[in-house]
Amino acid sequence: MDWLRLSRSKADLSGLKGGAPRRGITLEEVKQHRTRDDAWTAIRGKVYNMSAYMAFHPGGDKMLLAVAGKDGTAMFDKYHPWVNIDFLMSACVVGLLAPPTPGPAGVEWEDDAPAQEHKPDDL
Repeated sequence: MDWLRLSRSKADLSGLKGGAPRRGITLEEVKQHRTRDDAWTAIRGKVYNMSAYMAFHPGGDKMLLAVAGKDGTAMFDKYHPWVNIDFLMSACVVGLLAPPTPGPAGVEWEDDAPAQEHKPDDL
């Protein structure tokens, strides 16, 4: 109940200082926000500032920090498929996640994948 009371208050939980949620937030930008005091995650295409929610999460902040700076959709859906994220975190929306940038020939780049070296024999 404390979280619901806080999220319905006039507190700036998104960190937007009264500004409207943004469009086109890249995963690169989300990755810059991965500390306890500045924790963003993307869930189902929306970017949330989870910083204020850390103290209220029933599983503690460790689980939230595991998805800070990342797309947390898979983990959220694994542990909370019944939770209405739009209701619970509506005051924390920073904006909408930009679609991944396609690489050559429509292949999407894997951000966290290590670069692979290709030798002339591989071509």
